[in-house]
Amino acid sequence: MDDYTQGAVLATELANTSPTVWVVAGDRLTDIEAVQSLLDDNDVRSSAPTGTHDLEQVRALRDRLRDILDAPAPAELITLTHDALSVVPHRIELTEIDGEWRWQAATEKDCSLADELTVLTGYALLGTVRALGIERFRACASPTCNGVFVDVSRGGRRRYCMPGLCGNRINVANHRQRRRSPGEA
Repeated sequence: MDDYTQGAVLATELANTSPTVWVVAGDRLTDIEAVQSLLDDNDVRSSAPTGTHDLEQVRALRDRLRDILDAPAPAELITLTHDALSVVPHRIELTEIDGEWRWQAATEKDCSLADELTVLTGYALLGTVRALGIERFRACASPTCNGVFVDVSRGGRRRYCMPGLCGNRINVANHRQRRRSPGEA
């Protein structure tokens, strides 16, 4: 729980799979394999029983995360996160990991994948608020993007939800604008 980065990044990436972000391409979570690919890309392992990998539950969590990331005030963000965590059976434990004592949130054995992801992302978002502040929760600076993100970078200067995509589009557009001759419109 004291290492919020992985969960905050996952929350960002999961929220940005929405068709509200990918207006032209549509929903990026088309099937449970897409969910598994997202988890693999973020080095997230689930202990949920295989039958509990419900695509609709993960999509519902995605929508809830988007509401949290869009919260206009710290108190609302925290309340929405607490509300999400309150419906998932879990406990907080002090556990020794690699010789260090760390807080860990553990879900019940019969919890679904969405429940596990709720606990992971929920505590990560709360940890981000505590460690970095609410100003790290942002909308993408690209005028053509509806994405949101949690900036867990060291400098805190990230501007785009997907720097390789949104940031690159802006850079290419700016480059093309500069290269236009003064007489062209």
